[in-house]
Amino acid sequence: MMEEVEKLCDRLELASLQCLNEALTSTTREGGKAAVVKQIEEINEQIRQEKEEAEARMRQATKSSEKSTSGGGGGSKNWPEDDLQLLIKAVNLFPAGTNSRWEVIANYMNLHSTTGIKRTAKDVINKAKSLQKLDPHQKDDINKKAFDKFKKEHGVVPQMDSAAPSERFEGSPLDTSPWTTEEQKLLEQALKTYPVNTPERWEKIAAAVPGRSKKDCMKRYKVRFLTHLLLGLLLAQVLSESIAFTVAVPTLNSKLQCKVEPFGKILFW
Repeated sequence: MMEEVEKLCDRLELASLQCLNEALTSTTREGGKAAVVKQIEEINEQIRQEKEEAEARMRQATKSSEKSTSGGGGGSKNWPEDDLQLLIKAVNLFPAGTNSRWEVIANYMNLHSTTGIKRTAKDVINKAKSLQKLDPHQKDDINKKAFDKFKKEHGVVPQMDSAAPSERFEGSPLDTSPWTTEEQKLLEQALKTYPVNTPERWEKIAAAVPGRSKKDCMKRYKVRFLTHLLLGLLLAQVLSESIAFTVAVPTLNSKLQCKVEPFGKILFW
């Protein structure tokens, strides 16, 4: 059941969670259970479709690669990770509208590539199109491999001068950009590394998540923790499991640094 709760937390938007809450509080226990089961089935179906689509894209990409290889010429050339990153950089440097854009990109790659492989305009066009067909996870994997290679070749990632304390302007707006999978992993690791009794805990956690402030990390923690709490309690209530919500309130208030009693009104009827 906890695996299903994780799926609901990761997949549902806030509006969907609110609709689920309303469904649970405005119907019978059996009706609430049916609403949860239906939502889980829809998510599982969505995951299945995404998996099938990703597999289909991979098969298509493999066929295209085999076709270009059998055809010989520029399309049969290998594309190491370094050249893929160089291509991505060149495409950004020379946007649409640049005169003889693809010839310029090919010349740029031939000038800066360390592989010794010469590219033509046709080569870079075909590869750019194939990259556009990749799903976000494959693109993230390419970027991660390039970053790992950079760290391996250049040592640790450059850090800010520890002699000068970093400034965090607590009054500035929160970073509203979506959290990436990598940022979430860094946050979770930092939460484990710096337990509750660690002095200046949230400052240290924020320092471990590049690009995110103390408030960003605290808000992310509260939102996700509270979402898990609500869904866990809602599902437990629907499935007739016993949960001592009132006993947990003091601990939850302390950990979340906010009042959770109002949510009890939503959960129990």
